[in-house]
Formats: sequence, C-alpha cells, structure tokens
Amino acid sequence: SNSLSIQIDALKHYKSFAIVDDLLATGGTVQCVAEMLNFSGKEISGLSVVVEIGELFGRDKFKFPVESNIVL
Repeated sequence: SNSLSIQIDALKHYKSFAIVDDLLATGGTVQCVAEMLNFSGKEISGLSVVVEIGELFGRDKFKFPVESNIVL
C-alpha cells in the first residue's frame, strides 16, 4: 500500500498552493495532494512538473493550470 502525508501546521498560514512534482503520468499523486489541500480549505493555483507523459492524459483530471518542461 502507499501513503502520502502533509503536516497540517505547514498549511495553516497559507491560502493558496502550487503543486510541484517531478513526473506527471496518470495524475494519481497530484490528485491525492489536491484532495488533501481541498479538504483543508486551500486553493490550488496550479501544477508544475518536470516531465509529463502526455499519452496518459493525467492533466485532464485537473481544473487548475498544468505546466510541464518536457512532454513525452
């Protein structure tokens, strides 16, 4: 099994967040982070990734802007 954690204290002083990840494939990790932030009442300003595997259409899951440096 997998798990992902965010310290609540790290979120409390901020309203909006940009998510940064190394790889966007199916979008599972980003979706998990987005759900945790939304559950905490936070806004997501966008996603920045180094590499995106475009043929998996991970970016289509998100309503916020997605920027990638390399699209495969």
